[in-house]
Amino acid sequence: MLSELKSFIMNKKTESVHTELITLFISSSLKSSLAYISALIFFILLYYSYIPLIVFLPVIFIHILNQSLRFYFVSKYKDKKLSLIEKRSFVKKHIFLMLLGGTTWGISGALSILYAPSPYEYIMAVLLIAMAAGSIPTLSSIYRAYLSFNIPMLFVFIGSLWYSGVEFNFYLSIILSIFTYVVIKASLDVHNGLKRSIELKELYHKAQEELKIMNDSLEDRVLNEVDKNRRKDQQMLEQSRFAQMGEMISMIAHQWRQPLASISATTGAMSLHLQLEEFNQKYIEDRIEKVNTYTQYLSTTITDFRNFFKPDKEKTMTSLNDIVLGSLKIIGTSIESDGISVETFLESKIEFLSYPNELKQVLLNILKNAQDVFTENSIKSPCICITTKNIENEVELCISDNAGGIDEKRIAYIFDPYFTTKEKKDGTGLGLYMSKLIVEDHCDGSIQVRNVDDGACFTLTLPLS
Repeated sequence: MLSELKSFIMNKKTESVHTELITLFISSSLKSSLAYISALIFFILLYYSYIPLIVFLPVIFIHILNQSLRFYFVSKYKDKKLSLIEKRSFVKKHIFLMLLGGTTWGISGALSILYAPSPYEYIMAVLLIAMAAGSIPTLSSIYRAYLSFNIPMLFVFIGSLWYSGVEFNFYLSIILSIFTYVVIKASLDVHNGLKRSIELKELYHKAQEELKIMNDSLEDRVLNEVDKNRRKDQQMLEQSRFAQMGEMISMIAHQWRQPLASISATTGAMSLHLQLEEFNQKYIEDRIEKVNTYTQYLSTTITDFRNFFKPDKEKTMTSLNDIVLGSLKIIGTSIESDGISVETFLESKIEFLSYPNELKQVLLNILKNAQDVFTENSIKSPCICITTKNIENEVELCISDNAGGIDEKRIAYIFDPYFTTKEKKDGTGLGLYMSKLIVEDHCDGSIQVRNVDDGACFTLTLPLS
């Protein structure tokens, strides 16, 4: 018990107290003081004729001084917003006042035993017990103040009973010791309950404030994240397009190689005829017409590539068949030059609103991936099969090959950004990720891949409306 008192009262660093606990202590001070003064009046009326005035008057004076100082400090701190230093000062002052009051009541009890006849000491015991129990609701908000008041009051009185030498007083002192432990424990439970209640209330208000701040900023944060993701996707799209430009240059070279060779051969033959002076107007006109045809083909090729790289700002009417044929115009010659055969089964002629150039980009990416796998794995009789068909309110495009399929451990990740199986060829890992983004986010469709027979099959499904 003494160690508990020491830890609460003699601690040099007084712990900070919740403002609401101090407010509660101040609000109950009037009731506490009225009980104190009532007990004091009862004590004066009952014991003034037994206790010598030379001892009695100083004790009464200390009681009055204690309550006067308490009224002063309560009025000083009432309705005032306290700083941490002021809260600590308030607690220290009231611990001192409670210690002074409790010690004075303990001495008053000892004087009743010493000077008043029996059974006046038992009346005093009842009075002190009532004060100890009654101060639980009024002083427990500042637990150290409760200890400072009750421990000296009860211990001094218990010691006086013990010292009196009366056998009944000895048993009474034991009962009061047990009572002291019980009321101190009860006061601690009340204090902890009040403290937990206040902390939960503060935590609730703090959570409410944080939630309000979070809600206020949530919309901005969502917009910022959406904008970030949009910029990231745009950067990835641009990066993917730059990567494709290198491949497109290779495709243009394939497209132009044969017409340029034909133009060179035709003009060479014309030059030879002129040198041999075998001038034939009809022959020259035929050769000029052939050169014209070849240059028109070169011009058409340039137009196809230029249109492909035009960004789709708005949706336009298109069909899967047009997308397939337009894509094959660009990559067909390159694929055929690698000995890859392309089989088409085009059944979907229904037009729908979408972004044709972006869908061509998806198809070209899948075809170019298949072409690379054929070359890397040296597949015999390489073949790509392209199928389009209508399914209720959707259209479906399937691209399958016989290149051996995709490793089952990797197939789940091929649409992830920067995932590539072409590390040796400096693959960016953006092609299929951008394809998925285009089909699902831009065109409101879906893209899936699975292994079939001896190859892989990509399936694009697009809505008609």
